[in-house]
Amino acid sequence: MNRRQTLGALAASAATGILPFTAHAQGGGWPQKPIRLIVGFTPGGSTDLAARILAQALGERLGQPVVVENKPGASGNIATDFVAKSAPDGYTLMLCTIPTHAINPHLYRNLPFDHLKDFAPVSLVAMLPNIIAANPQFPASNVKELVALLKKDPGKYNFAAVPGGSPHLTAEVFKETAGVQMQLISYKGASPAITDVIAGHVPLVFENVAPTMAFLKSGQLKAIAVTSPTRLPGLESVPTVAESGFPDFAIEGWSGVVAPAGTPAAVVARLNAEVRHVLDTPELRAKFEQLNLRTRSSTPQEFGAFMKAQTDFWGNVIRRIGLKLD
Repeated sequence: MNRRQTLGALAASAATGILPFTAHAQGGGWPQKPIRLIVGFTPGGSTDLAARILAQALGERLGQPVVVENKPGASGNIATDFVAKSAPDGYTLMLCTIPTHAINPHLYRNLPFDHLKDFAPVSLVAMLPNIIAANPQFPASNVKELVALLKKDPGKYNFAAVPGGSPHLTAEVFKETAGVQMQLISYKGASPAITDVIAGHVPLVFENVAPTMAFLKSGQLKAIAVTSPTRLPGLESVPTVAESGFPDFAIEGWSGVVAPAGTPAAVVARLNAEVRHVLDTPELRAKFEQLNLRTRSSTPQEFGAFMKAQTDFWGNVIRRIGLKLD
Protein backbone atom coordinates (compact mmCIF):
# COMPACT_ATOMS: atom_id res chain seq x y z
CA MET A 1 0.00 0.00 0.00
CA ASN A 2 1.47 3.36 -1.03
CA ARG A 3 1.41 6.52 1.07
CA ARG A 4 -1.68 7.91 -0.67
CA GLN A 5 -3.62 4.67 -0.15
CA THR A 6 -2.55 4.54 3.48
CA LEU A 7 -3.72 8.10 4.14
CA GLY A 8 -7.00 7.35 2.38
CA ALA A 9 -7.58 4.27 4.51
CA LEU A 10 -6.80 6.19 7.69
CA ALA A 11 -9.18 8.97 6.67
CA ALA A 12 -11.96 6.48 5.94
CA SER A 13 -11.34 4.70 9.23
CA ALA A 14 -11.36 7.96 11.14
CA ALA A 15 -14.60 9.04 9.47
CA THR A 16 -16.19 5.69 10.23
CA GLY A 17 -15.21 5.97 13.89
CA ILE A 18 -16.18 9.58 14.38
CA LEU A 19 -19.54 9.74 12.64
CA PRO A 20 -21.42 7.25 14.85
CA PHE A 21 -20.06 8.92 17.97
CA THR A 22 -21.05 12.38 16.73
CA ALA A 23 -24.53 11.21 15.77
CA HIS A 24 -24.96 9.59 19.18
CA ALA A 25 -23.70 12.68 20.99
CA GLN A 26 -26.17 14.82 19.07
CA GLY A 27 -29.07 12.45 19.68
CA GLY A 28 -29.04 11.17 16.10
CA GLY A 29 -29.71 7.60 17.21
CA TRP A 30 -32.59 8.55 19.49
CA PRO A 31 -35.07 7.02 20.12
CA GLN A 32 -34.13 3.35 20.04
CA LYS A 33 -36.57 2.09 22.68
CA PRO A 34 -39.93 3.06 24.27
CA ILE A 35 -40.23 6.42 26.00
CA ARG A 36 -42.02 7.01 29.29
CA LEU A 37 -44.26 10.05 29.73
CA ILE A 38 -44.83 10.54 33.46
CA VAL A 39 -48.07 12.07 34.77
CA GLY A 40 -48.32 13.18 38.40
CA PHE A 41 -52.04 12.57 38.73
CA THR A 42 -54.49 9.66 38.62
CA PRO A 43 -55.81 8.16 35.37
CA GLY A 44 -58.92 9.67 33.85
CA GLY A 45 -58.34 13.35 34.59
CA SER A 46 -57.68 16.06 32.02
CA THR A 47 -53.89 15.86 32.40
CA ASP A 48 -53.86 12.09 32.04
CA LEU A 49 -56.17 12.08 29.02
CA ALA A 50 -54.16 14.83 27.33
CA ALA A 51 -50.97 12.88 28.00
CA ARG A 52 -52.40 9.77 26.35
CA ILE A 53 -53.51 11.68 23.26
CA LEU A 54 -50.11 13.34 23.00
CA ALA A 55 -48.25 10.06 23.65
CA GLN A 56 -50.03 8.24 20.84
CA ALA A 57 -49.35 11.03 18.34
CA LEU A 58 -45.70 11.35 19.39
CA GLY A 59 -45.16 7.61 19.23
CA GLU A 60 -46.33 7.56 15.63
CA ARG A 61 -43.93 10.37 14.75
CA LEU A 62 -40.93 8.95 16.63
CA GLY A 63 -41.35 5.33 15.61
CA GLN A 64 -41.22 4.14 19.22
CA PRO A 65 -44.04 3.71 21.76
CA VAL A 66 -44.56 6.58 24.18
CA VAL A 67 -46.05 5.01 27.30
CA VAL A 68 -47.93 7.07 29.90
CA GLU A 69 -47.09 6.19 33.51
CA ASN A 70 -49.15 7.66 36.36
CA LYS A 71 -47.32 8.45 39.59
CA PRO A 72 -49.93 10.33 41.63
CA GLY A 73 -49.49 11.77 45.09
CA ALA A 74 -48.44 14.92 46.94
CA SER A 75 -50.01 17.22 44.34
CA GLY A 76 -47.69 15.89 41.66
CA ASN A 77 -44.49 16.17 43.71
CA ILE A 78 -43.84 12.41 43.67
CA ALA A 79 -43.80 12.33 39.88
CA THR A 80 -41.76 15.52 39.66
CA ASP A 81 -39.09 14.12 41.97
CA PHE A 82 -39.01 10.84 40.01
CA VAL A 83 -38.38 12.61 36.70
CA ALA A 84 -35.85 15.02 38.20
CA LYS A 85 -33.77 12.03 39.32
CA SER A 86 -34.19 10.01 36.09
CA ALA A 87 -31.41 9.51 33.57
CA PRO A 88 -31.17 12.48 31.17
CA ASP A 89 -31.27 10.27 28.08
CA GLY A 90 -34.58 11.30 26.51
CA TYR A 91 -36.42 8.15 27.58
CA THR A 92 -38.17 9.65 30.62
CA LEU A 93 -40.31 12.74 30.11
CA MET A 94 -43.01 14.46 32.14
CA LEU A 95 -46.22 16.21 31.26
CA CYS A 96 -45.81 18.89 33.89
CA THR A 97 -48.57 21.23 35.03
CA ILE A 98 -49.03 24.58 36.70
CA PRO A 99 -49.07 22.97 40.19
CA THR A 100 -45.89 20.90 39.66
CA HIS A 101 -43.81 23.60 37.99
CA ALA A 102 -45.12 26.93 39.28
CA ILE A 103 -47.29 26.59 42.40
CA ASN A 104 -46.04 23.67 44.52
CA PRO A 105 -42.54 25.10 45.10
CA HIS A 106 -44.19 27.91 47.06
CA LEU A 107 -46.56 25.66 49.02
CA TYR A 108 -44.24 22.86 50.14
CA ARG A 109 -41.02 23.31 52.09
CA ASN A 110 -37.84 21.31 51.49
CA LEU A 111 -38.82 19.75 48.17
CA PRO A 112 -36.09 17.31 47.04
CA PHE A 113 -35.84 18.91 43.60
CA ASP A 114 -35.61 22.31 41.94
CA HIS A 115 -38.51 22.60 39.52
CA LEU A 116 -36.52 24.91 37.22
CA LYS A 117 -32.87 23.82 37.50
CA ASP A 118 -33.55 20.08 37.48
CA PHE A 119 -35.53 20.09 34.22
CA ALA A 120 -35.00 20.81 30.55
CA PRO A 121 -38.06 22.54 29.08
CA VAL A 122 -39.30 21.05 25.81
CA SER A 123 -42.57 22.78 24.92
CA LEU A 124 -45.84 24.04 26.23
CA VAL A 125 -48.68 21.70 25.31
CA ALA A 126 -52.04 23.07 26.43
CA MET A 127 -53.86 25.82 28.26
CA LEU A 128 -56.55 24.78 30.73
CA PRO A 129 -59.24 27.39 31.42
CA ASN A 130 -60.99 27.80 34.74
CA ILE A 131 -64.60 28.73 35.38
CA ILE A 132 -66.68 30.38 38.10
CA ALA A 133 -69.88 28.36 38.44
CA ALA A 134 -72.75 28.37 40.91
CA ASN A 135 -75.74 26.48 42.15
CA PRO A 136 -78.68 27.34 39.84
CA GLN A 137 -80.52 28.99 42.76
CA PHE A 138 -77.64 31.34 43.55
CA PRO A 139 -78.95 34.91 43.14
CA ALA A 140 -76.05 36.17 40.97
CA SER A 141 -75.81 35.08 37.34
CA ASN A 142 -72.89 37.17 36.09
CA VAL A 143 -69.73 38.82 37.42
CA LYS A 144 -71.35 42.22 37.99
CA GLU A 145 -74.13 40.69 40.10
CA LEU A 146 -71.63 38.43 41.90
CA VAL A 147 -69.38 41.33 42.89
CA ALA A 148 -72.35 43.41 44.05
CA LEU A 149 -73.63 40.51 46.17
CA LEU A 150 -70.23 39.83 47.72
CA LYS A 151 -69.70 43.49 48.54
CA LYS A 152 -73.16 43.78 50.07
CA ASP A 153 -72.50 40.89 52.47
CA PRO A 154 -68.71 40.57 52.93
CA GLY A 155 -67.63 37.11 54.02
CA LYS A 156 -71.15 35.64 53.87
CA TYR A 157 -70.58 33.45 50.83
CA ASN A 158 -68.24 30.48 50.45
CA PHE A 159 -66.63 28.88 47.42
CA ALA A 160 -65.52 25.30 46.85
CA ALA A 161 -62.05 24.45 45.53
CA VAL A 162 -59.08 22.16 46.02
CA PRO A 163 -56.60 24.14 48.16
CA GLY A 164 -53.44 25.16 46.38
CA GLY A 165 -54.69 24.31 42.92
CA SER A 166 -54.96 26.70 40.00
CA PRO A 167 -58.74 27.24 40.47
CA HIS A 168 -58.31 28.06 44.19
CA LEU A 169 -55.55 30.55 43.51
CA THR A 170 -57.58 32.00 40.64
CA ALA A 171 -60.31 32.66 43.19
CA GLU A 172 -57.82 34.44 45.42
CA VAL A 173 -56.71 36.67 42.55
CA PHE A 174 -60.36 37.35 41.72
CA LYS A 175 -61.00 38.39 45.32
CA GLU A 176 -58.09 40.82 45.20
CA THR A 177 -59.00 42.19 41.79
CA ALA A 178 -62.68 42.71 42.57
CA GLY A 179 -62.13 43.79 46.18
CA VAL A 180 -64.49 41.16 47.60
CA GLN A 181 -64.43 38.57 50.37
CA MET A 182 -65.25 34.86 50.09
CA GLN A 183 -64.32 31.93 52.27
CA LEU A 184 -62.66 28.79 50.89
CA ILE A 185 -64.30 25.45 51.61
CA SER A 186 -61.59 22.87 50.96
CA TYR A 187 -62.11 19.67 48.97
CA LYS A 188 -59.79 16.84 47.99
CA GLY A 189 -60.99 16.78 44.39
CA ALA A 190 -63.20 18.40 41.80
CA SER A 191 -65.98 15.81 41.99
CA PRO A 192 -66.94 16.27 45.67
CA ALA A 193 -66.65 20.05 45.33
CA ILE A 194 -69.00 20.11 42.34
CA THR A 195 -71.38 17.66 44.03
CA ASP A 196 -71.75 19.91 47.06
CA VAL A 197 -72.40 22.98 44.93
CA ILE A 198 -75.08 21.12 42.97
CA ALA A 199 -76.63 20.02 46.29
CA GLY A 200 -76.62 23.61 47.55
CA HIS A 201 -74.20 23.05 50.42
CA VAL A 202 -71.78 25.60 48.93
CA PRO A 203 -72.98 28.31 46.54
CA LEU A 204 -69.95 28.72 44.28
CA VAL A 205 -67.16 26.66 42.79
CA PHE A 206 -63.92 27.70 41.10
CA GLU A 207 -62.78 24.78 38.96
CA ASN A 208 -61.29 23.71 35.65
CA VAL A 209 -63.86 23.82 32.87
CA ALA A 210 -63.51 20.13 31.96
CA PRO A 211 -65.10 18.53 35.07
CA THR A 212 -67.92 21.09 35.13
CA MET A 213 -68.97 20.93 31.47
CA ALA A 214 -71.52 18.12 31.72
CA PHE A 215 -73.20 19.78 34.71
CA LEU A 216 -73.31 23.13 32.96
CA LYS A 217 -75.00 21.56 29.94
CA SER A 218 -77.51 19.70 32.12
CA GLY A 219 -78.39 22.85 34.08
CA GLN A 220 -77.17 21.46 37.39
CA LEU A 221 -74.63 24.27 37.49
CA LYS A 222 -74.84 27.75 36.03
CA ALA A 223 -71.81 29.52 34.62
CA ILE A 224 -70.87 32.94 35.96
CA ALA A 225 -67.75 33.53 33.84
CA VAL A 226 -64.65 31.87 32.44
CA THR A 227 -61.22 33.12 33.48
CA SER A 228 -59.51 32.59 30.11
CA PRO A 229 -58.58 35.50 27.82
CA THR A 230 -61.31 34.57 25.32
CA ARG A 231 -64.62 32.75 25.34
CA LEU A 232 -64.54 28.99 24.98
CA PRO A 233 -65.91 26.55 22.39
CA GLY A 234 -69.12 25.06 23.73
CA LEU A 235 -69.54 27.95 26.16
CA GLU A 236 -69.79 30.79 23.67
CA SER A 237 -72.56 32.49 25.67
CA VAL A 238 -70.45 32.60 28.85
CA PRO A 239 -68.43 35.84 29.11
CA THR A 240 -64.89 36.11 30.37
CA VAL A 241 -64.05 37.91 33.59
CA ALA A 242 -62.12 40.37 31.43
CA GLU A 243 -65.29 41.20 29.49
CA SER A 244 -67.17 41.64 32.74
CA GLY A 245 -65.44 44.74 34.07
CA PHE A 246 -61.91 43.50 34.83
CA PRO A 247 -60.05 43.84 31.52
CA ASP A 248 -56.64 42.72 32.84
CA PHE A 249 -57.94 39.49 34.37
CA ALA A 250 -56.87 36.40 32.43
CA ILE A 251 -55.74 33.24 34.22
CA GLU A 252 -55.43 29.70 32.87
CA GLY A 253 -53.86 26.47 33.95
CA TRP A 254 -51.35 24.87 31.60
CA SER A 255 -49.31 21.78 30.85
CA GLY A 256 -46.06 21.11 29.01
CA VAL A 257 -43.37 18.56 28.35
CA VAL A 258 -40.12 18.61 30.31
CA ALA A 259 -37.14 16.26 30.48
CA PRO A 260 -34.49 15.80 33.17
CA ALA A 261 -31.80 18.48 33.14
CA GLY A 262 -28.80 17.39 31.09
CA THR A 263 -30.85 15.73 28.34
CA PRO A 264 -28.87 16.19 25.10
CA ALA A 265 -29.77 19.37 23.28
CA ALA A 266 -30.37 17.48 20.03
CA VAL A 267 -32.91 15.21 21.76
CA VAL A 268 -34.70 18.23 23.23
CA ALA A 269 -34.72 19.87 19.80
CA ARG A 270 -36.14 16.74 18.14
CA LEU A 271 -38.78 16.40 20.83
CA ASN A 272 -39.72 20.05 20.50
CA ALA A 273 -40.11 19.73 16.74
CA GLU A 274 -42.30 16.64 17.04
CA VAL A 275 -44.45 18.04 19.87
CA ARG A 276 -45.05 21.23 17.91
CA HIS A 277 -45.89 19.23 14.79
CA VAL A 278 -48.53 17.05 16.44
CA LEU A 279 -50.06 19.98 18.33
CA ASP A 280 -50.57 21.72 15.01
CA THR A 281 -52.58 18.88 13.49
CA PRO A 282 -56.38 19.31 13.25
CA GLU A 283 -56.86 15.81 14.67
CA LEU A 284 -55.02 16.49 17.92
CA ARG A 285 -56.51 19.97 18.32
CA ALA A 286 -59.99 18.48 17.96
CA LYS A 287 -59.27 15.82 20.58
CA PHE A 288 -57.95 18.45 22.99
CA GLU A 289 -60.98 20.66 22.41
CA GLN A 290 -63.18 17.75 23.50
CA LEU A 291 -61.33 17.95 26.83
CA ASN A 292 -61.79 21.75 26.87
CA LEU A 293 -58.07 22.23 26.35
CA ARG A 294 -56.48 24.71 23.96
CA THR A 295 -53.25 23.57 22.33
CA ARG A 296 -50.28 25.89 22.71
CA SER A 297 -46.73 25.07 21.72
CA SER A 298 -43.47 26.94 22.23
CA THR A 299 -39.73 26.73 21.83
CA PRO A 300 -37.78 25.29 24.78
CA GLN A 301 -36.49 28.79 25.56
CA GLU A 302 -39.99 30.28 25.51
CA PHE A 303 -41.29 27.52 27.77
CA GLY A 304 -38.44 28.05 30.23
CA ALA A 305 -39.16 31.77 30.40
CA PHE A 306 -42.88 31.06 30.75
CA MET A 307 -42.34 28.71 33.71
CA LYS A 308 -40.10 31.27 35.41
CA ALA A 309 -42.71 34.02 34.94
CA GLN A 310 -45.47 31.74 36.23
CA THR A 311 -43.35 30.76 39.22
CA ASP A 312 -42.82 34.41 40.11
CA PHE A 313 -46.48 35.34 39.60
CA TRP A 314 -47.92 32.55 41.73
CA GLY A 315 -45.21 32.96 44.35
CA ASN A 316 -46.32 36.55 44.87
CA VAL A 317 -49.97 35.49 45.13
CA ILE A 318 -49.21 32.73 47.64
CA ARG A 319 -47.07 35.01 49.79
CA ARG A 320 -49.80 37.67 49.86
CA ILE A 321 -52.44 35.21 51.09
CA GLY A 322 -50.00 33.39 53.40
CA LEU A 323 -50.85 29.92 52.12
CA LYS A 324 -48.75 26.87 53.07
CA LEU A 325 -49.67 23.18 52.72
CA ASP A 326 -46.89 21.65 54.84
